[in-house]
Amino acid sequence: MTAIEKVELPFLHLTFRHDLDIMFCRWRSFVNMQEFQEGYWMALEVAQKHHARFWLHDLRLRNSSTAAERHWFDQDFVSAVARQLPIGLSVAYLMSPLQHEHIDQKTSRIEEVISYGSLLQLRYFVSEHDALDWLQECRKRTISSS
Repeated sequence: MTAIEKVELPFLHLTFRHDLDIMFCRWRSFVNMQEFQEGYWMALEVAQKHHARFWLHDLRLRNSSTAAERHWFDQDFVSAVARQLPIGLSVAYLMSPLQHEHIDQKTSRIEEVISYGSLLQLRYFVSEHDALDWLQECRKRTISSS
């Protein structure tokens, strides 16, 4: 087993680090709906292969999600995660301060963990260090509850 596995799409780099037990999903450009979906499906495929339940999505170079993309995520992707990755999933979203401010204006939940039941939790960050710390905390909680 290699320490690192990489998958590259023109708009997304996926890197699973076995040593950290984290999958890094670094969006490289603005995406349309098809690319948005393709990126998430590819991430789920890699996650299944490695039982990767801790993801860091770097959104700093990607456009904000549209209402249609958020609807697809909530309706299709979340149910796919429940079926295909029943071990659960924690996702840290890394964004620029400007992106964070924009989202913060739309929702009051930006600082909280957004939970889709026990199988999926999300949180937004402007610091990669803080995002990785949170993912490690999630990992420790998972290990202690096993």
